[in-house]
Amino acid sequence: MAFFLNAIEPENYVIKPLGLQINPAVEEVLIMVNAFLIGFILLWGAIHIKKPTSDVNDVMYFAIFSSAAYIWVFIMSTSELSNLSYSFTLKMLFPLAVYGFANMYAAKVLYAHVPKRDYVAMLFPVGMFLLGALNLTYPFTRNIEWFAPYGFLMGAIFRVIMAIGAVKFVFYPITPPRREKRTIASRNFYLFTNPDEVRQMFPNLFSENNVIMITRKDPRMFSMENDMLIYWITKIKEGIIDDNPRIFAMSPTKIDILIDLVTKGLKQGYNVVYIDAFEYLMLENGFESAFKFLLSLKDRVIGENGTLIFVVSLDALSEKQRKLIEREFTKYE
Repeated sequence: MAFFLNAIEPENYVIKPLGLQINPAVEEVLIMVNAFLIGFILLWGAIHIKKPTSDVNDVMYFAIFSSAAYIWVFIMSTSELSNLSYSFTLKMLFPLAVYGFANMYAAKVLYAHVPKRDYVAMLFPVGMFLLGALNLTYPFTRNIEWFAPYGFLMGAIFRVIMAIGAVKFVFYPITPPRREKRTIASRNFYLFTNPDEVRQMFPNLFSENNVIMITRKDPRMFSMENDMLIYWITKIKEGIIDDNPRIFAMSPTKIDILIDLVTKGLKQGYNVVYIDAFEYLMLENGFESAFKFLLSLKDRVIGENGTLIFVVSLDALSEKQRKLIEREFTKYE
């Protein structure tokens, strides 16, 4: 939505080809409103990438921000300020500061989701960061005639860089399973204390279902099927390890993007999520973050009519932690 608003900003090239002409009296007001809106949506989106939903503090900050933006537009639209020389610089100082900062902050959040050495996907946040930095200078450079063409050229280059990176970043290819396999009833979730219990209850789990595995162990220790999708939680490396089956190494601190990748896999036809890496995720992220990840994973699996098999050593948890997990999952007896 932010990119859409950016494409129809009043000063963009799309206005004249459409045969439209902005009333000069409201043009600067529209530019200010457009910059504030884009900044607002980018910041909101970045917050939702970092965590599942906004909290009370976020809502309060955005309420204050919206009020400040409205007061700024109101004051800068008065006739006294409108008649000042170089008033564009003054008027756009706050809106474009918000716009530039929002791009840079969103870029920082997105950069944390790029797998190491995936330089194409990295172009998305890098281009966004550079575009944000460029727009911070715009209130001062807009009236410099010799610089304006270079500024617009750099803005176009940064947008092209973003577009190239976004294709790789957003549309990460998850190959669907070759054939439909589903022997476990959907919308169930099980708690096991060790892998042997899983093998006892579901001896043909991996051969008769399309499984997404989230594991700390070396995935080659398992009896793997070609239709499995494996996320190996490790600090050693990141990226695609193997294509048959598909093994993807991922840092334990990137549990937020892991949720999205698992959801994509479930939508592609995988029906079981097997996770035995909770203790390691807890060690790297803290129990609260790891538990929130687990609850979000459970909700996504149930929402996509899948089954979640959760393997964890309860002895490694405190009594309070153990009770929280047992309250959410049915322990296998």
